[in-house]
Amino acid sequence: MKEPDEVLLDRAYHHAAMQSLGRKSHNLRVEKMGRPDIVHNTLLQVLETPLNWENRLRVFVHTQDDYVISINPRIRIPKNYIRFVGLIEQLFSLGRVPEHGDPLMQIEKSSLERLAITTAASDVLGFSILGRPKLIRNVAERVGSLARPLVFIGGFPRGHFSENTMHVVSSLFKVDSKPLDAWVVAGRFVYDFEWVIGIAQKRVKPENDRQ
Repeated sequence: MKEPDEVLLDRAYHHAAMQSLGRKSHNLRVEKMGRPDIVHNTLLQVLETPLNWENRLRVFVHTQDDYVISINPRIRIPKNYIRFVGLIEQLFSLGRVPEHGDPLMQIEKSSLERLAITTAASDVLGFSILGRPKLIRNVAERVGSLARPLVFIGGFPRGHFSENTMHVVSSLFKVDSKPLDAWVVAGRFVYDFEWVIGIAQKRVKPENDRQ
């Protein structure tokens, strides 16, 4: 039997509990909580890609209470959501998974500003409907020209980046006239970035190019 603080909140099951937490702590942005499925779908979109397979991608997940999850590129994220939830609950309990050997995920207390410093990011960019309009491939081209870029995608159901996050971001872009799901933006950006740096072309030669 899990203790209450060992359960990963999911709005579909824990809506009342989350509302209670919001009443007890006014600093808690409840509207941004309770959607681990967003993180799950986004991780599947970016990790099962040639960009990751060729060791050209590093993925981090930042939580509202300033924890950062570091993702090993070799991880195989469970495609089943229930198994994914169990994995994240284990991560929060142990601080890493697996408990022994080379970690596939680790979690530590860290702000986004600290993450930008530890990754030696040369530039920090973000996607938001509040950003400057730009085609996502043009964003990918810009990122491809940078030395050590760090790209933020909001993984929350509603709302916008906090003031603390905006303090870290140097450039903010919107890539559609309507808000897009995080995993849609992530998947499209990864593919366009693969195109920009030549991975897409290298891995497959279209039939019409062979004639």
